Amino acid sequence: MKRIVLFLLALAWLHTHAQQAFEGTLFIEVLSADSSEIPKMDFEIKLKGSMARMNIHSANIEDYSLIINYETGESIMLKTHNGEKIAVRGMKTLVDPGSFNSENGKLKKVAGYFCRKGKVTTNEGSSIVYYSTAFNSPAQFFGAYSNVPGLILELHLSKEGNEQVIRTKKLSKRKVKDDEFDIPNEYREMNESEYELLLPLFPELMQ
Repeated sequence: MKRIVLFLLALAWLHTHAQQAFEGTLFIEVLSADSSEIPKMDFEIKLKGSMARMNIHSANIEDYSLIINYETGESIMLKTHNGEKIAVRGMKTLVDPGSFNSENGKLKKVAGYFCRKGKVTTNEGSSIVYYSTAFNSPAQFFGAYSNVPGLILELHLSKEGNEQVIRTKKLSKRKVKDDEFDIPNEYREMNESEYELLLPLFPELMQ
């Protein structure tokens, strides 16, 4: 799970040659490739310029959101636990891009868009990606995958013999409101050091 979240956090710095920059929402499911493809986790990623908001849903932990400004590196985690709403401010480390190789083959349709296949190699290994050239990702999107020439709509991650699939179920081009990236008034703000003091109380956040 940690690797999946890190992938989503690493959505930084994509510069492509696609025709149109994407603003909207990606609805994503995480599957185990060797099972009956029952979703293990769901995300919504709202994208606008250098801003991203990820709403994460899982049966294993309580829902939470991550807001990231990929221009400044600033991040905010929004979490509700036992009735208390907290907003944790932090900084995200920018990720070096991996190497990309396109693979010839038949196009695959993902979320209604025909996608090309490619392979990305990083320090952690290789991943298969399916990407659409119909969109350019917003400025600074996709980190280790920033050399992919399009918007990634499906990613295959392999680790210790297990393969997980991060797949876009639906894509909405509806404009994203600026207040999606604001901290609601009812949340108590804290920094990462203050947040670490809460971790013993919230052990599931350490996963």
